[in-house]
Amino acid sequence: MWLLALDTSGRAASVAVFDDDRVTALVTTPGGDEQHSVRLFREIECALQQVKLRLSDIDVYAVANGPGAFTALRIGLTAVKSLAEMHGKPVVAVSVLEAVCQHARADGLLVPVVDAYRGQVFGGLYEKKGSEIVARGPERVLRLKEFLAAVCRDAADARAATLISPTLVRLEPELAGSPLAGIRREAVPSVLAEVVGRRARAKLPRGEISDAVHLDANYVRRSDAELLWKPK
Repeated sequence: MWLLALDTSGRAASVAVFDDDRVTALVTTPGGDEQHSVRLFREIECALQQVKLRLSDIDVYAVANGPGAFTALRIGLTAVKSLAEMHGKPVVAVSVLEAVCQHARADGLLVPVVDAYRGQVFGGLYEKKGSEIVARGPERVLRLKEFLAAVCRDAADARAATLISPTLVRLEPELAGSPLAGIRREAVPSVLAEVVGRRARAKLPRGEISDAVHLDANYVRRSDAELLWKPK
């Protein structure tokens, strides 16, 4: 089975092609989310050329559906919606935070965190056991210290968890004075297409699939338009 996985949730977009469980192509383009719309289809074409495939050969699509930057997420989701609808193929939506957990070296309680900018983070609480990654609490957007305080309220065993993040260096100064200052840390890559694909592979046997019509984003944070809108 051929699976095409996309991630445009952050500043670096990536595309991965899987032949069953094996990654056969991985293309990454650094840069701001404004570049995703320009480069994404070229990245897809490049990944397919590496394995001599056409879009019609893809059996299922996987995409990171958030949380993340609004414009960046919409670009990836719109691309997958279009391709899935055009070729009549199913889609697996994968949380960015769950995909970050896939990078973890060991099983156990995980606190995935990614930079949401504006002084905030996107974060969650998950438990990883082999190929299973299960949410233990809601995904949130808060200042780091507020988020970690919420994690402590959600889980009595939070101090035994591992904080896992692709932006760990930027978080360290604020972690020092947080409720989980002594928590184990693990820095992971920011390239997510491969782990998005692996999470999708784990979800497929459970029937956790969507179609182009029902595929939606998980923004967590309201858009600027919603925040600034005032009723007349």
